[in-house]
Amino acid sequence: MSMHRNLLAWGAMVAIFASPWGCFAEEGRVVSSLSENTLQSQDLTLDQQIQMIDVEILLLKAELAQKNQQVSQVGVYLKELKTLLPPKSLNSTMQARFDRLQTYYDSAQQTLQPLNAGQFHFNPKKMLALLPMSGPYSQAGQAVYQGLQEAFQEMPMPYDLEVLDTNIYDSMFDAWEWVRLYQPSFIFGPLQKSHVAELKTLDLHTPVLAFNEVEEADFGDALRVLSPSSANDALTSLITYLQESHAQRIVLLSDGDKKSQRLVKRFEALLKQTDALLPIEVVDVTKIDSHVDAALEKALHARQSQGRKGWLQHTIDHRLEFDERPRQDLDVVVSFLPYRLAMQVSPLLEYYHLNALAHYWLPSELPPVDQLVTSLPYWQSTSAILPSYYAALVREKQSSKASDPGVGIFYALGQLAAKAVVNLTQENTHVMRSELGDLSVDSEQRFHIYPDVYWLDTGVFERLTP
Repeated sequence: MSMHRNLLAWGAMVAIFASPWGCFAEEGRVVSSLSENTLQSQDLTLDQQIQMIDVEILLLKAELAQKNQQVSQVGVYLKELKTLLPPKSLNSTMQARFDRLQTYYDSAQQTLQPLNAGQFHFNPKKMLALLPMSGPYSQAGQAVYQGLQEAFQEMPMPYDLEVLDTNIYDSMFDAWEWVRLYQPSFIFGPLQKSHVAELKTLDLHTPVLAFNEVEEADFGDALRVLSPSSANDALTSLITYLQESHAQRIVLLSDGDKKSQRLVKRFEALLKQTDALLPIEVVDVTKIDSHVDAALEKALHARQSQGRKGWLQHTIDHRLEFDERPRQDLDVVVSFLPYRLAMQVSPLLEYYHLNALAHYWLPSELPPVDQLVTSLPYWQSTSAILPSYYAALVREKQSSKASDPGVGIFYALGQLAAKAVVNLTQENTHVMRSELGDLSVDSEQRFHIYPDVYWLDTGVFERLTP
């Protein structure tokens, strides 16, 4: 029986025999943990009384963790309680208990030893995959799990791999309570970005290789990420390409989408951390509100040349022949845009006679392969930063090859994850070729799959990087 079936059966059994009051046996006494005044108050609705039960359970768990000197776990329960209900809205008794726990946690966590990169080590004896095996993402989760299983089957080492269906839980907090009981030696997953972000807030001491990136990754702990579409890796590659082309002054284009705005902020932050003989300066960040031409006209100062022409024409009282002259002090335009907006940038640069100005496009969101292929005849002189697996799908579509891109990508991700962690334990360095791209591992055991640059120009789709 698979791991997730065992846990489901165990969960059903606990649900049948559990007391609704969350009682604990302590020193031979059964102590009712809920205040009768709390539950019987006529001021509380039924939903609010149920919420108070949930709060009481979290307080009890935190107090039990404190008794067992599990400092980090106390913090996890307190954080979950805060998301459930603001502590100030608790009654005086609960508020006092919360304050005592918070004081203990604030004091005790200062003595905790920080986790280091050595926390991430691979042990195949009791592995667990946290994947969506049912629900809307089940096809992807099952493909990743199949890739993991078949990769380990091809290896001579003994291993134990079970799977827990994340779709049956309301949150990763609930799932992690069962994971802690199982005590796995290594975890693959989760798959969805929201689940990875939730997991990052928990008390992680088990090594975890997640399949989606988090916005702020602290790599001093036991969590690592393997994502073939990592924004951080794409931005790092973009900066490398800009440095290699000796770009010094650039304009950034974004739209109102949060993903686009986030790329701008992360790009500027990475740029500040980069040491280079020729530093790159962002001279303008322009947001496209409605039309690309208006935004680019503003970024290139094209209107200013019109203003100078009008002033001179008025001054000499004579009509002048005029060509717009935008600013000439730029090297590159970088766009963090959806494809329908990005494909308009290079033709507008040509309109302003800035054909020599390079245009790099890093998509704020990858378009469906069909849509990009359809749009290829309309692109002009654009260097696109794209994941290797995505570019392979574009080529397949161009050649009309039949494929199942979704399942194939996730199966390959599972295969690569298994091979990556095994090679890591063998202390190999560290470029592994795969259909998802070249995987590398840095000195802090972070995994990187860097994208490539592709030339898009009137139907041409060619890889530029070696």
